[in-house]
Amino acid sequence: KSTAHSILETLSHYGLLERDAATKTYRLGYGLFELGNLVADRMEVRQVAQPFLRDLAQAVEETVFLGVFRDDHVIIVDKEESPHDVKITSPLGRRIPHCAGAFGKVFHAAMPESDLDRLIKRKGLRAFTVFSLTDADAYRTELEQVRSLGYALDREEYLAEVRAGGAPVVNAHNQVVAALCVVGFSSRLPDTRLEQVAQQVRQAAEEVSRRLGARGYPAWDGIG
Repeated sequence: KSTAHSILETLSHYGLLERDAATKTYRLGYGLFELGNLVADRMEVRQVAQPFLRDLAQAVEETVFLGVFRDDHVIIVDKEESPHDVKITSPLGRRIPHCAGAFGKVFHAAMPESDLDRLIKRKGLRAFTVFSLTDADAYRTELEQVRSLGYALDREEYLAEVRAGGAPVVNAHNQVVAALCVVGFSSRLPDTRLEQVAQQVRQAAEEVSRRLGARGYPAWDGIG
């Protein structure tokens, strides 16, 4: 009985249940409705983005990932793999660090400065490779460029010999709800091609955003 009571108290604390003091019974809480809406939003992003992932992967011949930002991590929620036999891949559901490569830059660019400051102080900027940006001021300068260009570049900053280009997926509230990211080996993504691929990623992300009701692109009004 005490275990069941503890579970009910926990669910009530998070708004998933509400207790009626008069009848001493429980009913579904508003938090459950919010959670349902959150799941529905994520499903909608995946459904809208999927054909664009497929088309983009075919066009650039590299793996395309769709990621969301949750609990200080980027989570891979969908992907379309490169047609090459040797390619970059990752399981769905994989969590990667908040500051990992192009994904991290896209989501960080959308954060309010105060939130970003707290995150960097709490988690730091890790040195994944010799090319990783670990100086906070230099990193913020990079984010300014991301906001200006509408896409982020990763030049072996997360994985050695791997490069990436990412762009934000924006909802009707101008919030970044996801990011598209093309990832491939450096040998296939020299500087000029990496820039071209990143621009293609931006175009695909913009189309997904328009279908989600985005009024402007790119937009950096927080993370949704």
